[in-house]
Amino acid sequence: MKTLILTHSFTPSPLKKINQSLVELTSDLDPDESKFLKLVTERDKFIQSYLQTIQDQLKNNFVNAELKVNGALVAYAEESFKASLKQLSVLVRGRKAVKKYK
Repeated sequence: MKTLILTHSFTPSPLKKINQSLVELTSDLDPDESKFLKLVTERDKFIQSYLQTIQDQLKNNFVNAELKVNGALVAYAEESFKASLKQLSVLVRGRKAVKKYK
């Protein structure tokens, strides 16, 4: 999978730290899905509270930039899900083969 780019010119410092943790996690060969969910949830909560504190013009710019980032996160999650399904199907086929030859 390719490296995620989660920061943009409107990213505040606390969000940059969360994004960096996500990038590090997703660069692993076998990332921990529970950690991914925890970081994405933390990221969402931060963004929701941040949006309440900023002015309209900055809010529009931030939201438009975040739409691209969220698209990348969704694509990563879907790709990860497909890879997990593929691993699971290989495991199930292997179990069936073992049972067949017992």
